[in-house]
Amino acid sequence: MSLTSSMVDVRSGRLPAELTSFIGRHAELAEIVRLFDRCRLVTLMGPGGVGKSRLAVRAAARLGESFDDGVRFADLAALHEPSLLAAAVGEAAGMPDQPPGAALDALVRHLADRRMLLVLDTCEHLVDACAMLAEVLLRNAPGLRIIATSRRPFDVPGEHTLVVAPLARPEPGRYDPAEPCESVTLFADRAAAVVPGWTLTDDNRPAVALLCHRLDGIPLAIELAAVQVRALSVEQIVTRLDSRLLHVRGRRSGLPRHQTLRAAVDWSHELCTPGERLLWARLSVFAGDFDLEAAERVCADEELPSTEICELVAGLVAQSIVMRVDRGGAVRYRMLDTIREYGAERLAGAGETERFRARAFDWFAAMVQAAGPELATPAQPHWLAWFRREQANVRDMFDYGIRSAGDEDLARTALATGRVFALQGLIGEARHWSARVLESRGELPGPDGTEVLALTGLLAVLQNDLDDARGLLRRAEERAVRHEDLRGLGYVREVQGVAALYADGPDEATRLLAEAHDLHARSGTADVLVPITDVFLAVACALGGDPATAVRHAGRRCARRRRRASCGAARTPCACGASPSRSAATRRPGSPTCGPACG
Repeated sequence: MSLTSSMVDVRSGRLPAELTSFIGRHAELAEIVRLFDRCRLVTLMGPGGVGKSRLAVRAAARLGESFDDGVRFADLAALHEPSLLAAAVGEAAGMPDQPPGAALDALVRHLADRRMLLVLDTCEHLVDACAMLAEVLLRNAPGLRIIATSRRPFDVPGEHTLVVAPLARPEPGRYDPAEPCESVTLFADRAAAVVPGWTLTDDNRPAVALLCHRLDGIPLAIELAAVQVRALSVEQIVTRLDSRLLHVRGRRSGLPRHQTLRAAVDWSHELCTPGERLLWARLSVFAGDFDLEAAERVCADEELPSTEICELVAGLVAQSIVMRVDRGGAVRYRMLDTIREYGAERLAGAGETERFRARAFDWFAAMVQAAGPELATPAQPHWLAWFRREQANVRDMFDYGIRSAGDEDLARTALATGRVFALQGLIGEARHWSARVLESRGELPGPDGTEVLALTGLLAVLQNDLDDARGLLRRAEERAVRHEDLRGLGYVREVQGVAALYADGPDEATRLLAEAHDLHARSGTADVLVPITDVFLAVACALGGDPATAVRHAGRRCARRRRRASCGAARTPCACGASPSRSAATRRPGSPTCGPACG
């Protein structure tokens, strides 16, 4: 048996791939299979580090062939917004994007006739929302089965809980080396992985048995200890751990197994250098995985120079505190929830939580804002790939910004984030965050505030919520006219035109979209939403019985797109001044991009 770090982290809804050997848990796997013969919700319970997620994945893989519609996996560890739970599970289950308030009903319809096994992983921080969701889904989708992992039960009708116990461990004085023992096997497997050639011998076996007993058979604690064979003998590990366990158990209340895990993590922390400890705490502000550049930008300061971050990350990886993951060909890093929580406690104890959460907001907000103008250039695929990798961190950043950022910074961030979410097809989530911004701050100042209203209106239109859209556009139009804001008014007319088209009014749509086109041209607006004007204008003309004009508008947009693509691939500087020596995919934020002159 191993733990979550031994799985490739994916967000596609497929089961994570297992990268290390699965040890033990034969009785638990058999019990899960038996439970599903008579129930539809099994919650795997236990403390952090006991191996709930790994067991759930292995059980789901074993059961998968019994379900015509397969197995879907929803990792909820980085989700902290209960109102997004149904949408997040729907995304994992392959459901199309939905309005924020309609996601639950849509998910029920999506699953109603399917025979599917759904894994809800890491539910304890959303346990009430997860319990409600599970109960609703199970009542309305008779072919659905759910495996959940949580430190707390759902307490809903039909739930069967299975407490995931630590691995079998040797008992002092009664350990028979001839009998296989899961915890000893795990330690030996992981020690051999970090020190090639390391094996259990008659000489070290008693010390390994004693160590696994001291660690109560908790997989995470055993894996953390196994890493130390790089520098220490097993006997030395036992000696140092014993002093730590006595210290912890002598001064803390709580379950012994919680104390044991805490002692193992405490000890790993003490074995880190001062710089590694500091970085461990600061890295806890990342809600999801992260790359080296983000770690350098967010975590470095005078006390921890950016030039040292790479080496410190490598040190934490070597000690299994930070895990390396590959996402889309990019090297990234993550921490297990238990390890991140420990780091967050240390950061809070130092009074630094707010400071580094603000720094994380500043970094991700700056990146999203840098993406905004480049979404209409050949750099768009680069930015969308970046967003897919950073989605959990962007969500967390946005949640912090709504509570703590200045109005102007939040408005700029909301505009850019809304565009990126929408281009990913996440219209419902884009609308959720835009609506939260408006609910929390009212009308934001300046032209960006007008555009936030117009963007939120567009998102409502795209989800066919025309009543909400009209109210938002009315407010945006009043602001744009009052401030003589041509750019903002162009967006308002564009969205009004799209709304008219949705309301089956092609003539009105043609008039509004033509006005929007002129306003965009007069104000020099050239972001990624501008092409929508010509696209919908062509559709409106076609529906209004004027196919020749429709073709002209569509052709104009295609010609501009070709010019822009040619500009991005040119070997000589184009009209916007962009250097052809760097591809769009590698251009850094703030470097030249195609502008209005390029179409």
